[in-house]
Amino acid sequence: MLVNKAMFDVVEKKLIQNGKIAEFEQENGKIKGRMMITRTVIPNEIDIKIIAGKTPVAFEASFDFYDCAVGLAIYTDTREAASGIWITPQAEGAEPPTMDWIEFFIEKLLGSINDDGSYSFPIYSFVNDACDMTIIPVLRRRQR
Repeated sequence: MLVNKAMFDVVEKKLIQNGKIAEFEQENGKIKGRMMITRTVIPNEIDIKIIAGKTPVAFEASFDFYDCAVGLAIYTDTREAASGIWITPQAEGAEPPTMDWIEFFIEKLLGSINDDGSYSFPIYSFVNDACDMTIIPVLRRRQR
């Protein structure tokens, strides 16, 4: 389940209103699933690779077609993993995501981190059998 379905629904509604969902589906086929990447807290039982002077950032992907979230801690400035992947069930007996979806999460996460280590979130992905439409908020520069 999506970690914040209401927030995802707001974004999806805007994309429907401006015609982006219809355009995507016309070109690529019907959307079959959704994934959302958000920040999270690293669970206590997860081993972290410590790098002096740096703090890892934890992200998790949630899906509307799995009842588990997938987490990863990384150092955003180098895109280096600070942990292994962890799976957090969101419902009893939940089936964990397949490796294809874990790799998709990592690909979208790493692709959203800028060269300077900055990033924005949440990340919203609409997927079907052929491709995806991923929405990443734009960081606004501060006025001086």
